[in-house]
Amino acid sequence: MPAPPSERPKPRLGLDRANTLVQTLAILGAGAWGVYTFIYEARIKPGFEPPSVTVKTDLVRVGERDHHVAIRSTVTRTNVGHAGVRVLGLTYTVIGLRTRFAPPGPDAAAREAEFRRSLDRAATVDAARDYVRESATEVPILRQGVLFSGATDLPSEPSELNPGEAVSRDLIVYADRTEFDAVRFEVRLAYAREDAAPVRLRFETQGDGTLGLAPAAACPAPNCPLRSTDFATEFSLW
Repeated sequence: MPAPPSERPKPRLGLDRANTLVQTLAILGAGAWGVYTFIYEARIKPGFEPPSVTVKTDLVRVGERDHHVAIRSTVTRTNVGHAGVRVLGLTYTVIGLRTRFAPPGPDAAAREAEFRRSLDRAATVDAARDYVRESATEVPILRQGVLFSGATDLPSEPSELNPGEAVSRDLIVYADRTEFDAVRFEVRLAYAREDAAPVRLRFETQGDGTLGLAPAAACPAPNCPLRSTDFATEFSLW
């Protein structure tokens, strides 16, 4: 005998629908969050990150003639950031170094004591017991520089770096090993975000004669988009 209508089990349709709706909303929410995260990481976040470029130099002796040593320098600039970079300028300075040797002498203990007393007043330390390193000439062996598009109104070539991209430049330098014991290579690079307004630059010389870069007009922080990086390494001629 069939049960009366009031005693029949009620369908679970309403509860099932609510459960399905919750699961659907959870899936849609997770998908929307995934899309937002992808867009944020790929588009939004890089737009707020500063540009970042590294510079390195590889030096190789490639020949010698009449006491002159030929050195090949390979300068590699790499965009290690997440935003495109516009390279604005590059300078290259090679300085000859001479090493002057001297025995410790009877005043070695006094010089050591003076060295220790000077440590709390020093920002840098460069001390050797038996020798002194010094620049061998008042004028560097070589100074080269280039301004790229955006840094000058003169004819120039563009130089952009996409994220992860690296560009290398080779240069041969000649140094007289009868005059120098070593050479120091100094590289200076100026750059900005690719989507930032270009900054006009000019060349300038530092106090030690090295070639540098400076804004052609005032570019006050923190709104100035200009960034720079320096790199220096030494190569023995022995």
